[in-house]
Amino acid sequence: MVRHAERHPIGKMINALEVELTDHGKVEAYTLGQTLARFCPIEIFHSPVPRCKQTAEGIYNGIQSIDTRANVSGYLLELGGPYITGDWNSIAAAIEQHGHSKFLRKWFDNELPSSLIMPLPKAAHIQINILVTQLTSSTLSSVNITHDWNIMILREHYFNLRHEDIGDPDFLDGIHATLSDGKISLKYHEHEIKIPLSELSS
Repeated sequence: MVRHAERHPIGKMINALEVELTDHGKVEAYTLGQTLARFCPIEIFHSPVPRCKQTAEGIYNGIQSIDTRANVSGYLLELGGPYITGDWNSIAAAIEQHGHSKFLRKWFDNELPSSLIMPLPKAAHIQINILVTQLTSSTLSSVNITHDWNIMILREHYFNLRHEDIGDPDFLDGIHATLSDGKISLKYHEHEIKIPLSELSS
């Protein structure tokens, strides 16, 4: 599960979903695809947001330059913002009010109303369930193109890694997941945890 490639700067949060990749970001996605080709066959999924689709297409084209056994399977709503329970205008206003980092801390510490955004544990369950479903239902490798928040949700909840301490995820930064002996292994940089599937079923 990786964040999309480099995008243009976001001016106002209300317009954040419209911002697309830079030319450099498109090259980065293509280059990553060439690197990932050794894991073929690969299914590529992405958030409904255009920059994630652009990243998926770039990765696909990079893979295709080396190996044809890849497919862009389409978007998953869960890779977008399924944790947003209010409207985007309200989210954007809250971010403008608190600042991005403080907004996230209030969210992760359950200080925001559930009518605006769902609590961290529930949001994390949705994200990890994407990986569990793919690992238990397919023998193919999967690449999921998503957003910094989705990566941060998993980092905070499962690794106890706070963005205040380690910073926001870089473009194309992400979490690697494998399944073995009834446990899902999550790796983020030098950090690794193993979680029994039985603990994730509830």
